[in-house]
Amino acid sequence: MKAALIVPVIALLLCGCAVELPDLYSLTAVKWFELGKGYYDKEEWEAARGCFENVLIVYPSSTYAGESQFYLGMAYYGEGLYLEAQAILEDMASSYPNSSYTDNARYNIGRCYFKRAPDYQRDTELIKAAIGEYRRTLKLFPGSELIPQIEDAIREAEELEARKLDYIVYVYRRMDHPRSVILYTDMLLGAYPDSAYAPQNLWRRGEALLELGYADDARSDFERILEEYPDDEYAADARESLNTMGPLAGNPDGG
Repeated sequence: MKAALIVPVIALLLCGCAVELPDLYSLTAVKWFELGKGYYDKEEWEAARGCFENVLIVYPSSTYAGESQFYLGMAYYGEGLYLEAQAILEDMASSYPNSSYTDNARYNIGRCYFKRAPDYQRDTELIKAAIGEYRRTLKLFPGSELIPQIEDAIREAEELEARKLDYIVYVYRRMDHPRSVILYTDMLLGAYPDSAYAPQNLWRRGEALLELGYADDARSDFERILEEYPDDEYAADARESLNTMGPLAGNPDGG
């Protein structure tokens, strides 16, 4: 445990009221933990942190130490202090690799990266770091009960990355830069083929290809939308684009 992260807290201010905790040495490790968990469940984050810190200060070798450090990190997370939470959870996962809480700690390290990410329109490595941490957790803990949550978190993060690329494509379409549209739609469709943004970017790429004279490639994108996303709103746009192009050369019936 990094000593710089832990400081004794005896009297804490919560909602403008002082919460007086018992004397530092007056409770056993389990009593401090239970008291902290009670505050944690009531979302009284500062009081909870004080109790968990006291376990780590007075009983660093206790069987409750790893669990207390996990909840200490989560008490920072609950208050939106993600950088502090991440530091404590990373230390916990390193110090207690065999704890039953370590998979949860690793998962929430990923959540801290995700929560710290700026607006999706800005370039950021934090979302990629979150995805990396989620995948690391899946690899390290293949039997974890958190797997469904982690997989959902991966999809959430990937969708945010896809949304960022979608916005870039939107900007380049507004600027009438078809080559840049093709570049970024290729990136989006290659990295996130199952994204909700896939149909509209297939259509955008098709329109950009058509503008540059690549009619066969454009037709392929429009037909792909009709085949893979027949109920999507962009299916109508794809059908209209195909109708505008007309049938294939040498095939007047379009069949």
